[in-house]
Amino acid sequence: MKARYFSLLVLTLVLTASCIILQGCDQPGNQATEATYADIKEWMADDTVEMTIIDVRPESDYTAGHIQDAIHIDLATFVDSNGNLLNEGEALTSVVTDKDRMIVTYCVGYGKDKTFAETAVDLGYTDVHYYTGGTEDWSANGDYYVIEYAAFKTWHDAKHPFDDGKNFLFDVLPVDWYTGDDLAHPGGHIPGAINLPIETWYANGNLVESGKVFTDIVTDKTAKVIIYCGDPACGKSLSGAIAAVGMGYTNVFRFQGGQQVWRDNGNDLTPGAEP
Repeated sequence: MKARYFSLLVLTLVLTASCIILQGCDQPGNQATEATYADIKEWMADDTVEMTIIDVRPESDYTAGHIQDAIHIDLATFVDSNGNLLNEGEALTSVVTDKDRMIVTYCVGYGKDKTFAETAVDLGYTDVHYYTGGTEDWSANGDYYVIEYAAFKTWHDAKHPFDDGKNFLFDVLPVDWYTGDDLAHPGGHIPGAINLPIETWYANGNLVESGKVFTDIVTDKTAKVIIYCGDPACGKSLSGAIAAVGMGYTNVFRFQGGQQVWRDNGNDLTPGAEP
């Protein structure tokens, strides 16, 4: 009896060790957990939290608008339609090499984020969360998105000169940068942009005169508003997007690439003021 018990114990230990080595079994305390909008905003505001947000939607959806600082890994490049891992998970492991780093996945809100998250746990990632509400919930909370160049250019070409009262492009740089009169920043602005230097309506984390210079221009809180500044590192467009959301605008985008990415893609800036 003792010999049989010992054999079963050894077999159990071997199977458990194999499971851990192959990372194919869920370990106690190491499961993907659901995250809320409030959780994500709290983590984003905490400088001590090292987090990678992963948008698992198709690339066209990501380009059209994604959560700030989110990277893109299409679920279809990570697992197949049957839920089987593709290429040993290289789509994730080649990008997030630290398996103890916090990961938050999201999509539209239809469960793909959870599939991605659970597969990441199977690969050995230890701090994984999925945002069930996804972009539907993010939009319901009135938060802004980052729009990438391809989608921005399509929108710009379709809506310029932005005279329908439903689409607005704002340059939040200083006036002489906008006009191109600053010798250190020649060129001008993206065609059709309205110049509202950020300091004239949002300074030190507070609205200036309730953001009146902005609200006087954009009277429809559901209008599409895109805000940009000089380059991807320029924080003025981020401040503008946060301010617009804070005033209750519900369709706000940050073109983080700004003037630099616009020019890098072969487009010209317009000098002087808009007519």
